[in-house]
Formats: sequence, C-alpha cells, structure tokens
Amino acid sequence: MSAAKSYSVAKPGSPATRKFRGPLGSAMFSDQTWEEIARSFKLSGRELQVIKDIFDDLTESAIAAHLGVSPHTVHTYCERLYQKLVVTGRVKLVLRIVDEFLALTAASGNVPPFICSNQAAGRRPPQRS
Repeated sequence: MSAAKSYSVAKPGSPATRKFRGPLGSAMFSDQTWEEIARSFKLSGRELQVIKDIFDDLTESAIAAHLGVSPHTVHTYCERLYQKLVVTGRVKLVLRIVDEFLALTAASGNVPPFICSNQAAGRRPPQRS
C-alpha cells in the first residue's frame, strides 16, 4: 500500500478539481510522533499498530490478517481503544488522535507541519487573514 495517495479538493468534473499527492494514513505522522501519541494515551504496542492500521483505512479483517490474529481479537482491540480514548467509532478515533497531535505540538512550542503541500514546498506563500 502506498503512503502517498491522490485526492481531489473540489467536486468531480468541476474546473477547480486539482489532484495533490501527499502522505495520508499513518504516514502523515513520523515514528517519533506516533511514539509521543502512544505515550500520551498510554497505548500498548499492539494498540498503536491497530490505530495505525485504522489510519491506513484497513478493515478489521485486513488488520487481523496484517497482525496475524482473529478478526474478533481486532474487534476487541477496537472496542477497548474506543473506551480508552473516549470515542464512539473509527472516525472519532482518528479525529481524537489528530487532536492529540495538535495538543502535543502546541505544548512543545513546535510549529505543526504545513497541511498544504504546495506551501510546504515553497510554491505558494502563506495566506494572511
């Protein structure tokens, strides 16, 4: 599975449709960032791997195959992660992890990485409000 995917920023068929390539899924965070997130939530190594696979949009069956466990075991991991992170589903889990990343970044005083790949590459000046 490729870490860089193509995605549109406008409705299909509209003249403003542009394709960007950038890291999506678990590749959006560095290994160090994942370690900080795991430490912050007190996640086990297996729980962290399940979360990374959820970020990569794998189904419970695909996660089970990847980890070499039964789908029921993965379902149990997911349910426990939802309780641990106080969320009700996969989307809220992802949003909770991103929220924690932003909180950790703000606490450390580091500037979060640019979301716009053109801006990060220096091809577009920052927009001022």
